[in-house]
Amino acid sequence: MALTQLNLGSELGLEVLHQRWYALVLYQLDAAPTDFMELRRTVRGISTFNLLLRLKQLSDWGLVTTIPEDDYSYRLTTSGVMFHNILTALEDWGNQQLTRELSR
Repeated sequence: MALTQLNLGSELGLEVLHQRWYALVLYQLDAAPTDFMELRRTVRGISTFNLLLRLKQLSDWGLVTTIPEDDYSYRLTTSGVMFHNILTALEDWGNQQLTRELSR
């Protein structure tokens, strides 16, 4: 029996990857708090409003949280760290493929 549809979890994961701002924000954050303005500087090309929208959605998905003492700092949750590791693994795989292609 052929699989004709991804499960909902896979579809959500692919949505995060497909929408580049989500992946870029997750890639810039880690478990340590990051100030919003620092995040704004490192995620180039996104407006402040769009960054806030993406952070809200990532927070709703349980990937990002604000720091209770400082509403203007964000960090990855445990799930966010897991997704960050997936992004890093994808980067490593891509770099290996590029290196292989360039060495031909």
